[in-house]
Amino acid sequence: MKSLDNYLNRIGVSLEKPFKCNEATLATIMDGQSRSISFENFDVVMKKTISMKEEDVEAKLVDQKRGGYCWELNTLLRIALEDIGYKKVTPLMCRVRWGKPDDSLEPNTAYTHLALKVETDDGRNLLADVGFAGSNSMAPVSMDVGDDPQELPEGRFRIVPSKHDGFHVLEVSVKEEWRPLYEWRDEHAPFVDQECSNWFSCTYPSARFTTQFFAHTIIGEERHYILNEKYFIRKGHGVDKEIKEEIIEVKSRLLELIDNVFGVELKETDDIDRYLQ
Repeated sequence: MKSLDNYLNRIGVSLEKPFKCNEATLATIMDGQSRSISFENFDVVMKKTISMKEEDVEAKLVDQKRGGYCWELNTLLRIALEDIGYKKVTPLMCRVRWGKPDDSLEPNTAYTHLALKVETDDGRNLLADVGFAGSNSMAPVSMDVGDDPQELPEGRFRIVPSKHDGFHVLEVSVKEEWRPLYEWRDEHAPFVDQECSNWFSCTYPSARFTTQFFAHTIIGEERHYILNEKYFIRKGHGVDKEIKEEIIEVKSRLLELIDNVFGVELKETDDIDRYLQ
C-alpha cells in the first residue's frame, strides 16, 4: 500500500503501534471502511472498466475519495490488512446465493463476489467482507463451521457446509429462517481469476452491475441505498426494520445524494442517470 496513514485517515481510524493483528482490530478496520467508503458501481454505469491493480484501487478509493464494488473494496481491505501486519489474508472467490433460484442440480451462479479469509495472530480464521453492500460488512464472521449462530452488528450469521461438495456457505437469519448469502471453496483465488470475474462483472451485458445502478453506505444506525431510481433509508434488521423510500426523478437530485449522502466526489457524470425513469 502506498500510504497506510492515508488509508486510516480516509476511514477515520487511529491504531496504536505496534499494531495488534487480532479480531478487534479487524472489526475496527471493517467498521471504519464500511462507514467511510461507499459501495457503488458508478463507473460501471458510466461504461468504464474497473481496474483491480492495487495502485489503481488505492488511488480511486483513498486519494480520489470514490467508492467501489466488492472487487475494489475487498482488494483495498486486503492490502491494508497486509500492511498492518496480518500474515495471511486469503482472497476467496464466491458464488452469490442471495435471491437466486435453487441450484441443487448444479451451480447456477458464477464467481461474481470476492471475500477474504483473515488469520489473526492467535491463529483464528475469520471471514472479512466489506463488499456485500450492507449484509455483513461491519464485523468479521468466525469461520468455524457449525449451526451455532453468531450475533453480529448486522444480524445473526452462521457458516455451514454447502450442498455442493467442498464449499461452505454464509447464511443470515431472516424471520427465523436461515437464508444463504454466498458460498466458496476454502482456497486462495489467484489474481488472474479475480481479474476475469471482475471483468465479467463490469462488462457482461446481463451482469448485475451493468444492468443496475447501485449504492450503499452506513450513517449512524441507518443504511442508505440507491437502486436505480429509488433511494431507501433502512433502520434496524429483520421484522423490526423501518424503511423510507423516495423516487429519484431528476439527475440533480441524484448528484446531490451521491455527494451529500454517499460522500463520493464524481469528476464526470456522463450517463450517471441512465437508470432513472
